[in-house]
Order: sequence, then structure tokens, then C-alpha cells
Amino acid sequence: MWIDCYTLPKDQGICCEHCGAYIRNVFVLHFDDGFSLKCGVECFNKLIKKTNLTQYGAKLLKKQADRIKAFNEMRDNWTRWQTPEEAESDGCFQRIEDPDKPGLWRIRTQAEFEEERAFMLNNLIPYRISEIQAETKTRFKNVRVKSD
Repeated sequence: MWIDCYTLPKDQGICCEHCGAYIRNVFVLHFDDGFSLKCGVECFNKLIKKTNLTQYGAKLLKKQADRIKAFNEMRDNWTRWQTPEEAESDGCFQRIEDPDKPGLWRIRTQAEFEEERAFMLNNLIPYRISEIQAETKTRFKNVRVKSD
């Protein structure tokens, strides 16, 4: 089993496949037999309780989901930001040490920002998400949902 987690924009939510409720925070549980289930936070927590996981294992699985969600939010931010000033005003530190004047910090140029943005969106974030998903698949490969 492995999981994916993402947040949809305000007017673009979906229905939970477990209970039918409108959700924006989506957890996708992918099972080894090819079955996948899109559900909300409450149903995710309910389903985790129905598995053969210990309390510690359930806590670790939730932590993995939180890590994936954080990287998806990071990807959304880097996609939204168009300038270093916009990123910095949103809380993403965009200051670097000026190579010509050591000890003096300046905001990134647009070219430097674009280079970092491309690296984040094309290399770092996808790599980290795939690494977390592979780790989750390995650690939780024997998870089974108990029937009622």
C-alpha cells in the first residue's frame, strides 16, 4: 500500500469514495492489488483504525501522509509564485549572499529565482514525493483492511 495526499481549490472539491461527503483534502490509498480509494481526513482515520496496523504503525502512516501533503503544498506555492518578491512576501526566504560583496545579502534576481523554481518543481519536490511513496510502499506492504 502507498498513499498520496493533496488539497483541491475551494470550488473544485470531490466526493469521498468511502462516505460521499464533499472533500477538498484528499487522501488516496493505493493498495497492492490495484485498488485505490479517494477519501477525506475523517475516513482516512477511520480506515486506518480498521487495518492490521498497531497504534504506532497508524501514527507512522499518518506522518507519511503529512509529509506528502507538505510537499504538495510546497509545489502549489512554487507554481503560484512568479517573482522572488512575491515568494518572499509569502514567507519563502529569497535572500542570498552577494558574491561580489561578502556579508551583504540581496534578494534573488528573476533569473536566479527561475532557476531555483525550476529545480524545486522539476527535481527536488517530485524526487522527495516519490521517495516518501516508495518508503511507504515498502514499510506498509502488508497492511490489510479488516472486514467489518
